[in-house]
Amino acid sequence: QGMPLIEIVSEPDMRTPEEAYAYLEKLKSIIQYTGVSDCKMEEGSLRCDANISLRPVGQEKFGTKAELKNLNSFTYVQKGLEHEQVRQEKELLSGGIIQQE
Repeated sequence: QGMPLIEIVSEPDMRTPEEAYAYLEKLKSIIQYTGVSDCKMEEGSLRCDANISLRPVGQEKFGTKAELKNLNSFTYVQKGLEHEQVRQEKELLSGGIIQQE
């Protein structure tokens, strides 16, 4: 038998990996409180995809996003976003462009 899936999409308004982590913790507590899921990430009842893009201060248009897929730990989400943030900063500051994979 199949398992139902709920997809929750946030607005692109988080500014730091730490903010994303805090958002996920709060979301998890709401999901558990309502009884929608037990949120046991190690068993696959909760997974996370995260996107990140950088843009210069004052620029309206979002940059090219990188996608982190099917992560099973909020710590991995935060660490992955931190790594990708540094990678994109280095690439952009050296005059490069971000390629979407």
